[in-house]
Amino acid sequence: MQNLSKSDYLTSEFKKLNNLFLSNKFDLVIDKAKKIIKKNPNQIPFYNLLALSYRESDKILLAEETLNKALKINPNNQSVMVNLGATYRVLLEFEKSENFFKKVLSINSNNIHALVNYANLKRDTNDYKESIKLYETAYNLENNNQTILINLAGVYQITGEFDKSQKILEKLIKIDENNSLAHKMLSVIKKYKINDIHQSQMLSILQKNILNQQNLSTLYFAISKSYEDQKNYKESSKFFIKANDTQKEIHKNYSVEQEVKLFNNIKNIFKDINFGKYTNIINEKKLIFIIGLPRSGTTLAHQILAAHSKVQGAGEMTILDQFLMKNIYDQNFISLFNKFNDENNDKIKKIIDNYFSKISYIKTNKTIILDKNPLNFQWIGFIKIFFPNSKIIHCTRNLKDIALSIYKNEFEINSLKWSNNQNNLVKYIEIYLDLMKFWNNKIPNFIYKLNYESLINNEENQIKELISFCELKWEKDCLKFNKKSNPIKTVSITQARNPIYKTSLNSFKNYYDYLEMFKKIEKLK
Repeated sequence: MQNLSKSDYLTSEFKKLNNLFLSNKFDLVIDKAKKIIKKNPNQIPFYNLLALSYRESDKILLAEETLNKALKINPNNQSVMVNLGATYRVLLEFEKSENFFKKVLSINSNNIHALVNYANLKRDTNDYKESIKLYETAYNLENNNQTILINLAGVYQITGEFDKSQKILEKLIKIDENNSLAHKMLSVIKKYKINDIHQSQMLSILQKNILNQQNLSTLYFAISKSYEDQKNYKESSKFFIKANDTQKEIHKNYSVEQEVKLFNNIKNIFKDINFGKYTNIINEKKLIFIIGLPRSGTTLAHQILAAHSKVQGAGEMTILDQFLMKNIYDQNFISLFNKFNDENNDKIKKIIDNYFSKISYIKTNKTIILDKNPLNFQWIGFIKIFFPNSKIIHCTRNLKDIALSIYKNEFEINSLKWSNNQNNLVKYIEIYLDLMKFWNNKIPNFIYKLNYESLINNEENQIKELISFCELKWEKDCLKFNKKSNPIKTVSITQARNPIYKTSLNSFKNYYDYLEMFKKIEKLK
């Protein structure tokens, strides 16, 4: 350090911290960046790195605070504004997010980071046409940029443009053969035959032993899919078990008791509540919630209902879930439901107004918003109070098929931590069944049960009953849902674009000898 100028020293330290960040050592980055900022309070790059580390550590409000401090130092710093825009996107503050991206692009219309992050915002708020336009603008500026390529391929998959997505992914793999996410995304839209070249390519990458845990698990899932297509279920199971074991190591500090505690807390909040007192809350915009375990047929139900002319399919909205997860252990929030009075009622109405303010970002002239976040089953009591005239569709399916489909598919890294361990998965199913029993006893006749097997075997009658429950007029388009071009963001990105098919029934039988969880599930009541 004695031989370095201050500028060279800070450059050297930034490189070190950036390498730590890329190695996912966020706590170290936070600790070291704070010390450097304390001594050098005008060094904007360290604020950015600190904020990004906070964001990756789920300390999103600290990220916001850090970036706003940096913005006071340099109000026109483009990187700070882009990161603030991205942070507000995560916080679901969509208007603030958009304003920052627009400001950056007004200064520099070719700012790649602003274009990509703005495209991410448009994707998250279901404006896919504008999202693709922004990604393609960025692509025309830097057509070998891997971030642009992976995001553009992703949005093409959401909108069902699989050929375009495949071309982008194949190009990306030529640029970086070791890009696990590109391989995984390609595996989703590809059908593998025996001696498939892409399968061999993925297997050869494993031999290099160069991938970090997250990328390794992603590649394992992709290889597993290729073997399943070939009906080699033994090899398929071997690789998705490896994938889950790798993710289990990433989440080694996780305990399913966190979910048990959450569900018990929810039941305690609502055990003595009289829902009849909240009937004076009326919402102009109607809502339909599709809930259940992941992989229970929620995407299929979403596509059927979204085919109706009055229904705007919004996919898996996180607005309600984020708000409630943030506040579920806040005693001031919980107290709103302990005693029914005008003051608490007014506060509840403000929460409802804030929710509708956020979903107003979804531009539509349709009268009904459809939310298919399956884990909203946790929040049925709150939904009953906040949106008493809403409809709830509970998707059910053979539990062993659900468990298999959850276990063999990859989800966002921190979203379903309980899914990477067979015992945790069984436990989660058990407490889900218990919570649904609680809701059905507490609020009878509020929740409509849509069984996947019944829907598959008696399609037209089941769809007509579903439409009737939602108080919608019958439209034949609901039978032709797979002909619609409605975007799909979930793991079911290809399946839900097909007509209803029976091959998914009892799929667990192909893996029964390889997974011990099935026998445990059979004992659940």
